[in-house]
Parts: sequence; C-alpha cells; structure tokens
Amino acid sequence: MADRHSVQLSLNSLLSKLGDPDPDMRYMSLNDLLGILNSPSSTFLAHDQGGSSALAECLLKALDDQHGDVQNQALKCLGPLVLRMPFESLASLLEKLTNLTASQTIDTSVPNTALRYIVTALPRPQAGQPPSQEANMAYSAVSRGLIPRLTGPTPSPTSRRGSIVKGMLEKDPSKGFSSDAIDVLIQVVACFGPLLKEPELTALQNSVMSIIDNDTAGTVVTKRALAAISALVLHFSDAQLSAFVGGLVQRFNSPQLSTVHRRHLIATVGGVAKSAPAKFGPHLPTLAPFIFSAVGEDNLPQVSHDRCFQLNRLGPSRRITTTTTTTSPASLSFFFLLFSHYTSHCPHQAIYCFHYSAYYPTLHFITVYLLNMHMLRLVVVYGLGLVACSTARNIVNLQPDHQGTRLLPLTHGNSSAPELVERGVSTRCGPEFGKCAPGKCCSTAGNHCSSPDCQIDYGHCDAHITPGGPPTDKIPRPLTGNVPYGPRFIRSCTVPGTIALTFDDGPKEYTQDLLDLLDKYQAKVTFFVTGNNNAKGEIDSPGMPWASLIQRMHRSGHQVASHTWSHQDLSKVTQSQRRVQLLWNEVALRNILGTIPTYMRPPYSSCTAESGCLNDLGALGYHVILYDIDTEDYSHDSPEAIQRSKDIFDRNLDSRIEFDRPWLVIAHDVHEQTVHNLTEHMLKKLLAEGYRAVTVGECLGDPPELWYRKDDNFDERNARKSNKSKNSFTKAISVDGMCGTQTTCLGSRFGPCCSSTGFCGNMSSFCGAGCQPDSG
Repeated sequence: MADRHSVQLSLNSLLSKLGDPDPDMRYMSLNDLLGILNSPSSTFLAHDQGGSSALAECLLKALDDQHGDVQNQALKCLGPLVLRMPFESLASLLEKLTNLTASQTIDTSVPNTALRYIVTALPRPQAGQPPSQEANMAYSAVSRGLIPRLTGPTPSPTSRRGSIVKGMLEKDPSKGFSSDAIDVLIQVVACFGPLLKEPELTALQNSVMSIIDNDTAGTVVTKRALAAISALVLHFSDAQLSAFVGGLVQRFNSPQLSTVHRRHLIATVGGVAKSAPAKFGPHLPTLAPFIFSAVGEDNLPQVSHDRCFQLNRLGPSRRITTTTTTTSPASLSFFFLLFSHYTSHCPHQAIYCFHYSAYYPTLHFITVYLLNMHMLRLVVVYGLGLVACSTARNIVNLQPDHQGTRLLPLTHGNSSAPELVERGVSTRCGPEFGKCAPGKCCSTAGNHCSSPDCQIDYGHCDAHITPGGPPTDKIPRPLTGNVPYGPRFIRSCTVPGTIALTFDDGPKEYTQDLLDLLDKYQAKVTFFVTGNNNAKGEIDSPGMPWASLIQRMHRSGHQVASHTWSHQDLSKVTQSQRRVQLLWNEVALRNILGTIPTYMRPPYSSCTAESGCLNDLGALGYHVILYDIDTEDYSHDSPEAIQRSKDIFDRNLDSRIEFDRPWLVIAHDVHEQTVHNLTEHMLKKLLAEGYRAVTVGECLGDPPELWYRKDDNFDERNARKSNKSKNSFTKAISVDGMCGTQTTCLGSRFGPCCSSTGFCGNMSSFCGAGCQPDSG
C-alpha cells in the first residue's frame, strides 16, 4: 500500500490540474481522484480535516464546470469522499451545497443531485438493529447541515449580518418550487427516517404540505410532494399522525377549498393509505366522507368506528343521487384508490358484511354516476375488479378442524418416501380414505405423482425426493440492509422509475426463450424458482437442463429467488414442512450457484400470520415478496386470451398518479403466451413510459450483495454442474412433442425420452431400443 506522503502528493497534483483549461485534463484528473478515494490508501483523510476540506472545496468548484462530463465525474467523487472525511467536516460540506441550491447563476439541479449522492453514500441505520455510531454521526451531520435548509429560511453564512437564505422547499419568486429539493427530502427520509426527531418530521411535513396546498405548484412538483408525504408518514408517531389527519380535515372543511386543492388532498389521502395501510387504516373512517363527497354523493352511508362501512343501513328505498358537475376523472381515480385501501383493512367478518350488504348499493352509486359520464364499461371492469382484489388481500383463515399435513423430516442425499400403510382394496385416497399402497401416488387432480397436485401425506410424491449435499439450516442469517424481512410482506417497489417483472414456477421449457428476449431488451428480472414441481424433476439434477438455465439467469444479472421446493401452500402445512420447503430449495440452489437467496415468494401468495408462516419466513431470514400488479397470465394462456393480461398491465400503468411510480409485477415463465407474447408487450410498454426493467432487489434499493447468502462451509467445486458434455443442453426444449437434432425432450411436458421416430415420451417404446440419447 502506498504511504500517506506519496498519496498526499498525488492528491495535490490532481487538484492542481482541476484548473487546467483543457476539459479532458480536468475529467481525467477527477477520474484518477475517484480511483484514489475508492482505494484503502485514502483512509488517512478521516484524520486529516484540512486535506479533506480542501478536496471538498475543489469538488464544489468542479460541480460548476461548464462541461457535463466533468460535473458528473465530480459527483461520483463525492460519495467516497464523504466516507473518508471527518464527520465534523460533513455538516459544513452539506451547508455549502445547500447554499449553491439558492444560486441564481448555476443549474440548481447539480447541487441537489450532489446532496442525494452524499446522503445515499452515508452510513445509515439498518432494519432490526440499533443504529451504529457511524450512522448516528452521519445523521447528526444531516440534521445540522441539511434538514434546517430544507425546511425554512436560515441565516446566510456569506452575506451581510441579518440576511437570510430561503428554505430549499420554499417557493422561489422566479423559479417556483423545486422538485429536485423534494427529491433530496425523499432521500433523507429513505436513509434516515427512523432517526428523524419529531420536530424535524413536523417541519418537513409542514414544508411539503405547503406545496400540496398551493394550486399553482405544477403537476410534476405536486406529484413529488405527494411521494414525499407518503414517505414521511411512515415515521410519524400516533400523535403526529392524528394531528396530520386533523390538518387534512381542516383543509377539506375550508370554505376556500378549490377544486384543484381538493384533488391534491384526495391524492394525499390515497398516497398515504397506500404507503402505510395498517398505520393509516384506523383514520380512513374520518376521511372517507370527504372522498365520497368528491364524487358528488349526497346520501352516502355513515362510517362506523369499527373501520368498515355499514352500507347495509342503506335500504332499497334510499335513492342514491349524483352530481356530475363537481367531479373530475382524476377525483374518481383517487376515490377508487382510497376505496381499495379502505376495504383491505376491514376485518374478515366485516369484509363479508361489506361484500354482500354494501357491494350492491355502492356499485349502484358508482354505476349511476358513470352512466352519466358514459363510462359504464369502466365501472364494470374497475369496480368489480377492485372489490375482488380487496377480497383477495384477506386470505381466508383455516377452519379450526383443519388437519395439517406432515412432510418427511429433513434428510439429505437421495431418499425415497417411507413405507406407507396399505389401506385396503379401495382406489380412493386422501384425508377421508387413508394412504395408498407402497409406491403408489395420491393426487387431487392432474398428475398423480407430481407436486403440487400429489398429496404428500397419502402416497409417494416427487416432492419427497431430496436434493443432495450438506444442509443449509446452520448458515448464519443476519438481517442486514434496509429492506424489511418477514414477518412483513413487501407488496410494491420503492425506487421511482422502476418496474420489477417477476416470473414464478420455473424454470421450464419456455425459460430459455424468455432469457433470449430479456437479453434483446437488456432488461433484468427476478425468477422465483421452484425446486421440483409440475413433473420437471429436481432443478439441480445433472440429468436435467435446469441448472444451466439458472446459472445463465444469475450470470446475466437477473435475480434468482425461492418459490419453495414443491409449491406447497405454506399456510396449510406444518412448521416443519414449511422449513423443508425452504431449506430443500436452498440446498438445490446452493448446489447450482454456491449461494442461497434471501428473497422468496410464497406459492399462491399464501402465508398467513395465524398459521405462523410469516414468522417462520422471518426466522429463516427471507424478504417475503408479493406484488401490486397480477397479470393473471395463468388464466389467459392462449393467443386470444393473453390480451386480457396485457390490458391489466396497461391499465395499471395508465392509471398511476405519480408519473414514475414503481411497480412490482407477477407473471409465470411456465406459460407459452407469457413468454412468447405478454413479456415483450410489457417491455415495450414500460420502456415507452420511461421506466427501467429491474430486479426486485434493485427496485427496493437493496445492493446485489444482499440478495444472496454464502455457505462458507460449502466447497463450490462440489456444486452440481450442468452436464455440458451432453448435446441436449445446447438444444431447445421441445414444446410440440417432437425431438431430434435441434430439440431435446429433457424438461418438456411430454416426457424425457426421445424415441427412434423423433417423439417425446416416458414409456418403454420411447426410452428403450432406438432411444436417441443426445435428444433426451
């Protein structure tokens, strides 16, 4: 490692070149400076306040460079610099950057971007852990040097005594409100929200609401302000939240309330309800009447304090009237948004009451209104779908007499099901009839021996076949990073401008084509992989093509996550079975990749708190991922029907309030129309709308190194490799039952063997004499 003196000389030389008239020289100097700041040789700057301050001053000047490449390189240097400089100098750097945001001579987006770079680079509190000393010190610098400048006027450090500098979130007479400043606030809340003090939260809330209250703020600025208040409310105390709701009520009741202002307030309620549904849910009865009044309803029912509408109080004689002159389509969309979040927080028994007593009068009201607006088709699609989605969010509780099934204890190496008790001559099996004869399989439907149709407690199933290799249950599972782990669900992305496309149940015969398509569009996605379902065989089996496909996913930058071993409903199995479903899939994925995932999606999106599922997934260190767009592609796997899935995707994007609102989408790479039709449509649509197709980890702001856990006791040289000596793995998997020089039967739904006549199957006529080993 270079000594401090030589590094200091190099830094001084580079800094002297930043004043060179040649922009290429300035750019290369900053590039070299970035290399030094990222190397261990620059750690001495943490104890050199003068040197680090001089570096900061030079970078501040470079931010005002007339060449964009030089500016961008200076921005990149700020992140590693703030990790090297003393925290005493950090507050001063932040103050200087905030002063630049008030400059009338430079593009203020540059210092605002610099502030976001710095805040993102600083140490921050980690979820579920006490804040470190470094995180506390970083927050202290942000609290002293940045937050006061965001929220209000402060004394000017450079002008005459008594002069002040406007707050970054205040309206500038010539430039108006700054959306860049709001983005800085959002980044501060995202990184240091848990540490923000109540006075800071209140001051930030007041600054943001002053923008929302301003009818002339503009669409872009207002949307960013709505995103900011939705982020802030996550950290409000109960008292703060009650005061915030009280402020909204006062605004709704104001006699000076304009149509534009009311629309902004409704959007605020909808955004906060989506951001913090459980926290905000108890306050929705207070705000619901203002939302309903916005769509012109004079006779809407009262809202009871048990958090659910008692719409059954509306008798059939109560006539619902509408007034179309006061309502805009935007207000109606906000009403639907709030309505969906409201119903999702009713208790199960009240949901029942709502659906049967409230559904018809509510739908009647909306229908009358939309008939006047000539929008009946919209209400049928949107209104019915809304109620259905609200119902789906509340997974039905298991009955008290439900009998959990028992899976085999966790063992390793190739194993078979234990000997099963023969139950007599009947061919029926299951809970009411008993177990099958030894070696026989008991199905609910479809393939008798293939999961998830095969009943694992009443006969032999392919789910009983375990992956080889050492177990993973002793791997340390620290809960690192800022993304929540179980028992919390994650239903949506957080990084603006991103869409996370996800594909469940694979890999399967169409996955290779999907990977080719993603390469074409340079898109990244997340694959929630099952270990052994739908008769595909174990994913880590050397005799199958799945390992090579999973390795390609990983190598291409896609995220590989878990969807359990055999796609069992995790709410309906025992705790030991749940662990087996996760741990066996970990073993298989570790055998393929050398690591295990930290992200998973429960099959059927079913994982109730009552069953203990969410706590179990949290104990295993998993992020539990759901979605906010369900393409329903599993119901539309035909060239004609897949249009419905396209419409679902398009309708969600077109109805968004924030132009860069992120989305988390579920689809399935086991369906032909999903891969060969729907996916390209989604990619074209999201790119046209200015989005990026990213992994779930990226859309949540989670660094890639936290998407997986390493098994330090596992020798990667022992990982199962795909058998690349076989020609089969370089061929396409058969999708039409035919095989030969270009296609293989391995992994197809027709059977693994390629007969002498070129057809796939699993009987002796296919796998016996004349079988083509290079194609199956």
